[in-house]
Amino acid sequence: MLIAGFSLALSPAKAGPPFLTDDPEPVDYGHYEFYLFSQGVRAGGETSGGAPACDCNFGVLPNVQFHVQPAMAFRRPGGGDLVWGAGDVELGVKYRFIEQDKEGAAPSAAFYPLIETPTGDAARGLGGGRARIFLPVWLQKDFGDWSTFGGGGYWINPGPGARNFGFLGWALLRKIDERLTLGAEIYHQTSSEIGGASTTGVNIGAIVDLSPRYHLLASIGRGLTHATETDQFSWYLGFQVTNGEEAAKSPGETAPASAAAADDWSGFHAGLSLGRLYRRAGETLVVDYSPAAETTAGSNGATLGGFGGFDAQFGFVVLGVETDVEAGGVSKTAFGVTLRNDARASLRGRVGLARDHAMLYATGGVSVSDLAVTALREAFDRAQTGWTIGGGMEYAIADHWTGRLEYRHGRSGEIAFASANFDGNLYRIRLRDDSMRLALAYRFGLDAPEAGAK
Repeated sequence: MLIAGFSLALSPAKAGPPFLTDDPEPVDYGHYEFYLFSQGVRAGGETSGGAPACDCNFGVLPNVQFHVQPAMAFRRPGGGDLVWGAGDVELGVKYRFIEQDKEGAAPSAAFYPLIETPTGDAARGLGGGRARIFLPVWLQKDFGDWSTFGGGGYWINPGPGARNFGFLGWALLRKIDERLTLGAEIYHQTSSEIGGASTTGVNIGAIVDLSPRYHLLASIGRGLTHATETDQFSWYLGFQVTNGEEAAKSPGETAPASAAAADDWSGFHAGLSLGRLYRRAGETLVVDYSPAAETTAGSNGATLGGFGGFDAQFGFVVLGVETDVEAGGVSKTAFGVTLRNDARASLRGRVGLARDHAMLYATGGVSVSDLAVTALREAFDRAQTGWTIGGGMEYAIADHWTGRLEYRHGRSGEIAFASANFDGNLYRIRLRDDSMRLALAYRFGLDAPEAGAK
């Protein structure tokens, strides 16, 4: 398994994502940046990684950045079911102790200790099971449109069969034009397991500046040594939101009033939700290919989640896309089968009608649920895909802040298993759910008209 830290200090003159190699540049004091991203690797016949994940940086002091990265993890063994659920959470503090000399040869340098907290389920391969610590030093030097950075550090990696290991990497980026930056990196990592293989690999990547505030990042790569065991193919795909100086309004620009800002729903948003999920499981017994009448059983539980998305307003019509992740145990034993659902996620489109501070909207898309199933005294995990559809109302309650009430109905597909007496009959369980949620969202960078504009 390829293990590396991902930081969040990226702009046309900075680095980090979409590469494994990091840079020494912290987020400016008093500012922040977020990345919504997916990353993964194919190795040893298994595909694993994180999706969705949120990489969050805050400039808490001059030259000091605080970092937190929650993520949903996934793995799919060759020929096996997809397993998906909460992964380890990464925490870190970056301290830049040398600023580069723009006129001289001195580079910038930073110490960036990270800790991966064991919040993921190690038994299902979704976490390390132990806290792991990375102690790196990163360097960077810029030359006009060129930027080069790199360094490395030492991973403290406890656990049965595990060993401490090192990581070294170096990258080179060039700004092609005002919107596009291209780059590549080479890295080496020693073995993280007793008897495992070290790896050397390369990645190539691109950064597209959609605006001073929004950026797309992507990279692909593979190992050059022991690729089958360590990195047959790897990827990173992310969307970055910043509020640094380059994204701020000009000093002479008048800030919009609350009422004006609430009228424009365009832009990126993120928030938290609290709700309740009502799930119905319907069982059908199939005898000689003839289904009997369906019987149902219900369960419910509270949910807590986060979401993010982007909207564009055209007159009074608002079009958008949104993704969300929710946690909360919903468990039920019925028909001799125990179903437990601890996490859910969706990717949906939104269509809304906005007037003044309110928006009515419909939403729908694909969903995935982490299901732990015990049937015939055998337990297994699977990520069950399905669909969800619903609608709600969102209302602007203050500058940049909105509240919403939403209802959704979804179906998570079908689970089939053989009958307990092995008589050739099959049981099919269809999952349906209804959910209500209250949510609070923050909308970034609203391009609202000035106060009093029509």
